[in-house]
Amino acid sequence: MAFYSQALPSYTVGDTAYEDIPRVCEPYGTTAVVIGGKRAMAAAKDYLLDALKDSKIKVLDFVWYGGEASFENGDALIANPVVQQADMIFSMGGGKCVDCNKYVCYKLNKPLFALPTIAGTCAPVSSVAVMYYPNGVMKETYQFSHTPPKHVFINTRVIAEAPDVYLWAGMGDTMAKHFETTLCARGRDLAHGDAFGVAAGVQCYKPLVKYGEKALEDCKKNTPSFELEQICLCNLVTTGMVSNFIDFTLNSCIAHSLFYGFTVLPQVEKNHLHGEVVSYGVLVQLIYDGQLDKLEELYPFYKSVKLPTKLADFEVKYDELGPVIDKALSVRDIKNAPYEVKGPKLLEAISYLEEYNKTH
Repeated sequence: MAFYSQALPSYTVGDTAYEDIPRVCEPYGTTAVVIGGKRAMAAAKDYLLDALKDSKIKVLDFVWYGGEASFENGDALIANPVVQQADMIFSMGGGKCVDCNKYVCYKLNKPLFALPTIAGTCAPVSSVAVMYYPNGVMKETYQFSHTPPKHVFINTRVIAEAPDVYLWAGMGDTMAKHFETTLCARGRDLAHGDAFGVAAGVQCYKPLVKYGEKALEDCKKNTPSFELEQICLCNLVTTGMVSNFIDFTLNSCIAHSLFYGFTVLPQVEKNHLHGEVVSYGVLVQLIYDGQLDKLEELYPFYKSVKLPTKLADFEVKYDELGPVIDKALSVRDIKNAPYEVKGPKLLEAISYLEEYNKTH
């Protein structure tokens, strides 16, 4: 057996979560630099400074991360004297922000603390960073840290005050985690970490069905609630835990492959979010795999929160699917299925879903 090590993140959640920052972070030093998104820092800056006013921690500066999780932006931050001076880094923003900061902290050997301002991705809890070219095109190269961020402070008031579309799309992406991992794991003899991650993945969809509609309503009203908290934990923590435990070959399958396929269409790339399109791919995957009982279970939830259930929901016409299917079949995620995924059958599954929409 090869050497195996697993580091798990810790977190604080609630509408006053930042009040826990002094207790958690003071052992790491007395100075911090906040690296974040512009809108994120504008939204959460006052909450953070208020929480730190009687602590030993001084914020040296608030620095924009550059707008893209790129090595180029990371290198610019690494060269910033304030970043070099700080004892610790607070990452304030969304997934790309924290992924860029993972690279920075890895290179500078500084502790990273995540302060997510939206609940759209598991990046604040996972150790892997998805990196991009400066123009926004995803790289094949990932940045792996030895550990995830030291601690995640999930301020549900900040997230409730953010645009609800990010929570909505986050639910769509989270939904895929369970159905893709279980499909990828079928027929495999899983060791402890993979088996634990796959088993935990069930919590990536059941809370969504139970609490998702109410959480989204509360987010639209900018109101923290129990239901919103459960969805924040589902989108951020549960998915991140699953990602940390499982091998890459168990992490995504047909649903994400279809997402990559749909990105060849300009209207999808420009107007629609990752989780939104992935959630549609989950329904197609269930049909492809013959899990029609799960389709019937999830369809009412999709309709209740307005996740896409048909091509028209994200501006796609059936006669545009040729290059979409070609691209989907070319990405490595599709190889994670326990069988060969074929284009004609994918088209049949999409057609089935189109017809299903007409009668339900």
